[in-house]
Amino acid sequence: MLRNDPVPTEAELTQFYRTAYRESYKGASVPRRRQVWRNLKRLDGHFRAFRDVYAKGGAWLDLGSGSGEFTFLADRLGAQVTAVEPHLGYAAYCGEQLGLKIEGKRLEDCDFDGPRFDLIRLSHVLEHMRDPVASLQRLAGWLRPGGVIYIEVPDIERDAQNKLQGRLFHFGHIHNFNPVLLRHVAGLAGLVEVPATAARCAGRCGAFFTVGQGGALDGAALAANAARMRAVMAAHNGRRLPQPTEGTAAGQLFARLGARLGESLAAARAGTHRAMAEAAARRLQRDFSQP
Repeated sequence: MLRNDPVPTEAELTQFYRTAYRESYKGASVPRRRQVWRNLKRLDGHFRAFRDVYAKGGAWLDLGSGSGEFTFLADRLGAQVTAVEPHLGYAAYCGEQLGLKIEGKRLEDCDFDGPRFDLIRLSHVLEHMRDPVASLQRLAGWLRPGGVIYIEVPDIERDAQNKLQGRLFHFGHIHNFNPVLLRHVAGLAGLVEVPATAARCAGRCGAFFTVGQGGALDGAALAANAARMRAVMAAHNGRRLPQPTEGTAAGQLFARLGARLGESLAAARAGTHRAMAEAAARRLQRDFSQP
């Protein structure tokens, strides 16, 4: 496990996430239109790829709901969504721009009595937690029988290839995962990967889990992963430029710049944040209504 040292205190994290996290990470206290457009496009693909999971509906918890796109789309698909977001600016934005009710607090401030949710979503949240195993154990206690938790985190192994030295780590990313460690940590918390979606999530730092035993890895598998990650970090620290798995560093840079320009133009044509969200919801509603 690659971990920030020292781990920030609870008081430091509470203050950071309420007033400084989005500004530090995204450079603004409310999301840009380009960011909203990109999030909606990515979520459209995600909902479609896992339609068998999301079409079931039910009571969902969106923990770390960010700029609210998932909550908005889930609500339009008929789920009963509870959304939690600690950043005051983003929580206010979701209410003002998207008409969402967001609970402005951290997981540590939540108190849901017993099994309550059919689906819990943690998208780029687990890496921020001081004790990820304890946090997942708590969340597992909020799942109804047969419920699932979707966990997605940045892939530190991939990022070590794609990012410059000095740009790899972030104050808020306390624990850094690769696909092996994500599944092991979930296993330590009493969760196992959902068999029906495992093939679609293979090799990714994003997967669906449910309550069960046997998800933790043995010592040999962990030792092999540790050796792999030491080699990845040694390679990262030994080069001046990124070494992406596809193309060149310069090519990747120009591709990112081009993608950002394209996103900005598309977002400008699409209109307001609410208009983009409404259009995305209509597309999903239409396609989810088809047999």
